[in-house]
Amino acid sequence: MVCVLAAGCSKSKAVQFCEGVSPDGEGVNCGTVFEDGELTALIRAKEPFGVKTITLQVFEVKGEKVEKTESLSVAVKPERDTASVNLSFYTEGTFRVSAMSGNTAIGEGEIRIVER
Repeated sequence: MVCVLAAGCSKSKAVQFCEGVSPDGEGVNCGTVFEDGELTALIRAKEPFGVKTITLQVFEVKGEKVEKTESLSVAVKPERDTASVNLSFYTEGTFRVSAMSGNTAIGEGEIRIVER
């Protein structure tokens, strides 16, 4: 399991990637480079979501080319400003994960996956 929050577990990042989430909701072993497998994305908004679902979009970054590979809806509590979701990365490469609430960007994070 990995938490998604770009570039570490800083509370200022909107999307963070980690190896898990502690009982108090903090990312565990966060980073930007991981081996392929299951990860947890931790999403932190600047204010409560205000909606019941947000959208995560996953893009593969290949040099100047960015291709959307997946889009998924994530159930969230409207009064909360954090959420986590499990993501699977089984292909080596660089990926960008964007979190959206309707047409409003919450934030994004980038992760590099290397084969074991």
